[in-house]
Amino acid sequence: MIHWDDLKIFLAVARRKKLTLAARELHMDETTVSRRLKRLEDALGQTLFERMRSGHEITTHGQTLLVKAEEMERQADAISVRQGGSAQKPSGSLRISTAEGFGAYVLTPLLGEFRDQYPDIEIDLVSGSGFLSLSRREADVAIGLSRSRSKQIISEVLYPYHLYIYGNGTQTDIKSINDLKKHTLIDYIDDLLYSEELRYSVEHLPTLSPKIRSTSIIAQKRLVETGAGIAILPEFMADNKIIQLLPDKIKIRRQFWFSTHQSLASLGKVRAFKDFVTKRLSGTALPV
Repeated sequence: MIHWDDLKIFLAVARRKKLTLAARELHMDETTVSRRLKRLEDALGQTLFERMRSGHEITTHGQTLLVKAEEMERQADAISVRQGGSAQKPSGSLRISTAEGFGAYVLTPLLGEFRDQYPDIEIDLVSGSGFLSLSRREADVAIGLSRSRSKQIISEVLYPYHLYIYGNGTQTDIKSINDLKKHTLIDYIDDLLYSEELRYSVEHLPTLSPKIRSTSIIAQKRLVETGAGIAILPEFMADNKIIQLLPDKIKIRRQFWFSTHQSLASLGKVRAFKDFVTKRLSGTALPV
């Protein structure tokens, strides 16, 4: 006999890859998660995961079950909504994968308010130079610079924004683009770019070669603050420590996309976060 509670454990392990992470999400101990997962495999007579050093890698049988279990999850969620049940107060762990700058400067100031509204949702914010895979269920939501090409991923424009060249106020000699050559350009490390959307210096400053490179946009901003050089930075990171240079000559437009796997899009916790962040950012972003 297959228990729905065992399928919820299966879903957590499939999405988190590690028993420890699944156990934390489910508020169980690791031993219980392992035992219940084994019970499900015995009931089905199938191996659902390969136990690897890196974690639990889902098998072909597991992938087949994942599709069915996620459909059951959506149906259970929908029933709770119709009957005024717990889905009206979404709960569970929500893992958000986002770009470093957006995560630190745009998203984190909103998360306290989100938690006030949805205290039963636990948040894992994963930000950095790269993204977790939605197709492999490494994250529930991704906020990135490009639209996913996968037909299984639903993507919508969330936050259009501008980038400008910034300095720390000491570059008083810069009156034209040609003057930028006198200063150290700070940029990303070209062969470690995680998105083509970040290759804006090649497009807009083709005659300049960066002399300081970093995968971290926050490190780039700190370098600008200390006077190490100039850099193209998002306007949402601007403060009184840096100033725009030649804003009438170089103005770059980009946009962040909100993406989630189609199997998760209707879950209460995902809908709640999407609706919240879309509403909160609607008045601060550029027109789409």
